[in-house]
Amino acid sequence: MGGTRFVGVIAVRRLLDAGHDVTVFHRGSREPDWIGSVRSVVGDRNNADDLTRLATEHFDTVLDLSAYTGDQTASLLAALPDVERWVHCSTVNVVRPDPVIPWTEDIDYGPHPLWGRYAVDKIACERAISSVRTDAHSVVVRLPLVLGPRNFIPREEFVLNRILDGAQILLPGDGQAVHQYIYRDHAAEALARAVELPGHGFDVYNVASKRCNTSLQGFVDVCAEIVGRSADTRAVGGGPTGEDRDTFDNADCVFPFSNENTILAIDKAERAGLVAPYLDLREMISTAYEALLDDPERRAWQRTDAEERVLSRLKTAGARP
Repeated sequence: MGGTRFVGVIAVRRLLDAGHDVTVFHRGSREPDWIGSVRSVVGDRNNADDLTRLATEHFDTVLDLSAYTGDQTASLLAALPDVERWVHCSTVNVVRPDPVIPWTEDIDYGPHPLWGRYAVDKIACERAISSVRTDAHSVVVRLPLVLGPRNFIPREEFVLNRILDGAQILLPGDGQAVHQYIYRDHAAEALARAVELPGHGFDVYNVASKRCNTSLQGFVDVCAEIVGRSADTRAVGGGPTGEDRDTFDNADCVFPFSNENTILAIDKAERAGLVAPYLDLREMISTAYEALLDDPERRAWQRTDAEERVLSRLKTAGARP
């Protein structure tokens, strides 16, 4: 389900490399080159009639990359009740943050208010799977922040573009909270391997790239090292979001990560063979930087509304006697 952009394209390639027959159900909005024989079914997962076309066939495994709500998961479960293995791509944001890190797979669900509706809906996805597939094998892969070239969430580009153009980078809070990352290819490999995991019942794996953690300031510093220019940063307070907002918004943020620690324990996934060999964060960001330089359209950027609001606030505060 999905499979036509970013992590999904690489996951399909890895499944093909492993000798699987792959059917991709997608909306038809893009035509990726999977470099292999893939059966493509165009449809909208929110349309029950489109899902019935899948229900007429037999599939050994579902790899769901595009479920964002409990209803989406539930409707697909109803359409494909007899699938042997179900692999769901989830997120660190489903957990209730604990002051002791890293967080293991058995940590309680949130939702944490910082992640808003997204967290609520992704929790509902996991709960739908665990409640319906009580006797079948289901694997949930929880990921932290995903990095990679041409990221559809402009994380690396957000920072790289501002460094390239000499623009000040605003850091929420003190910019020292530590985040964990996973490289696009590592996430895809883990999801592709998860379809072959033995087991029974509902199983959760935290997956991240090895030794790949930085603070917000540290992430900027690595980007500046790759670009070969200094970065102008400014910590602006305002809590985890930089504006004392309750919820972090990817589409309107001061910085592409919140100033709140998010670290998963990956020991279980490593034992299962889901964690890729070490790759330096610098190499990950370098691939994103090279892709950015090759794509002039992605070099065009503008401040987010959140940045503009914070800059206006700082300017007003500075003008006071």
